Amino acid sequence: MEKVPKKKKRRALKKGTVLILLLAAAALTGAAAYALNRIKTPLPGRQTAESVLLLGRPMEEVESVQIRLRDEAAYTLLWRGEHFALAGHEDDALRDIVTKELRISLAELPAENTLLADLSASGSVTEADFGLKPAWSEVEITYLDGSSARVLIGNLTPNEETPQRYCMKEGDKRLFTILSADSDAFGYREEALRAFSQPGLKGDLLDRIEITGQKELALAYTPSGWLMEKPYRYPAAIPRTDSLLSRIENMRFEACLGDAQDVDLSALGLDSPELTIRLTQAASVITGETTDGETVSLDVPEQTYTLLIGAETGKSGVFAVWEGKAYKASNFLLGFWKELEPRDYLLRAPVNFLINDLTRVSFSSEQAAGAYEIEMVESITQNNQIETDEYGRVLYDCEVKRAGESAPMDAEQFTDWYVRLAALSADGELPSDFALSGESRAQIILKNDHLTRTVAFYPFDTLHDAMAVDGVALFYIQKSRVDAVMDLP
Repeated sequence: MEKVPKKKKRRALKKGTVLILLLAAAALTGAAAYALNRIKTPLPGRQTAESVLLLGRPMEEVESVQIRLRDEAAYTLLWRGEHFALAGHEDDALRDIVTKELRISLAELPAENTLLADLSASGSVTEADFGLKPAWSEVEITYLDGSSARVLIGNLTPNEETPQRYCMKEGDKRLFTILSADSDAFGYREEALRAFSQPGLKGDLLDRIEITGQKELALAYTPSGWLMEKPYRYPAAIPRTDSLLSRIENMRFEACLGDAQDVDLSALGLDSPELTIRLTQAASVITGETTDGETVSLDVPEQTYTLLIGAETGKSGVFAVWEGKAYKASNFLLGFWKELEPRDYLLRAPVNFLINDLTRVSFSSEQAAGAYEIEMVESITQNNQIETDEYGRVLYDCEVKRAGESAPMDAEQFTDWYVRLAALSADGELPSDFALSGESRAQIILKNDHLTRTVAFYPFDTLHDAMAVDGVALFYIQKSRVDAVMDLP
């Protein structure tokens, strides 16, 4: 049997002067009860409790532990000699951190201080004044010899330096405090006991994100950035998608409620979920090294994961189904899916290709027209050697030619102009009923090895153009800003 870890040394509490007055009173009024509930520090002159163990029998003598939290149904944990099992769900693995804390507290639950020698003789003060009736946690331990022990754990004491809870043991009239850390093991809801794995997705491996239900959104990865496919076919903003990928990587659940087929999904709003999310992770290769130093690799095929988002838990959380199991999660770590707005992910500055990701740029309007071929060529040193960086990687220069010309042009002149193109950002959103008509006033065509993007500008009003990206117009831009890039290099 695994040895139960020892507890850390406890820090002594400050001494004060209020409690001694309460102990001297023969009976307490309602005002005295009010004061007692606000005791801030233990005081000199009273009985200490360093030697009082509320629980202290070895684990091999334990048969079961029943825990009932305030306003919750009781559950029972069965000790199997080396591990705990949840009664009625004996095949479910339990979280190590929970069972470890439980074993420590069952083997040794010391009282920190004795507040009252006889609570029943204290007049109007009752268990309810300390959160002991009903208890924050009611714990009953049954031992193999047929005996049992029952402990009531109440509210937190108003001591901020060393958090403690009020506590009493059945058959003992004394009112104790115990360290809050020692009571944590008895404060888990049944749903928080089951062991489970967190999602663990990798943002750089995601190929597709699709959301249906109360929101509709589809994002697909391309080598030139993420592309929104629904509700609009439109390039996606890089900072927004990077943030979303980061939040997907950090998705975490608080508790596993069990297999989805065994849970009442309708009670969790998951029979008709608010959102259905499908995340496609690209095929990848995992490489490693054996103990003999041999390099091995494992092919991981493309995988699609499904996440269902249901009702709110009522306590800043949400219910979810992930890969066949039902969970509870905090809104902070999972609720972002409900807050997501597709229009926030639209790219407002559509000329966003890096120059080294371009092969051709063309511009046409009534005032000017031109096309430019871009190629990355190896950088050559003065000694006619291929230039490399400190790691030996080849360095490249940008070579630009006007279409139809064989000699390169001034790359810096082109770069300055392209920077002005990249600054063409939307000034506002077009009306939802806006439709393109007529001829464009100007257009930019960007090409690379992966795609072609056309950005066209149509008259909207006296001061603005409608900006269409691959035929989809969602934003407008000041005409003067478009006119300012017609001075071609």
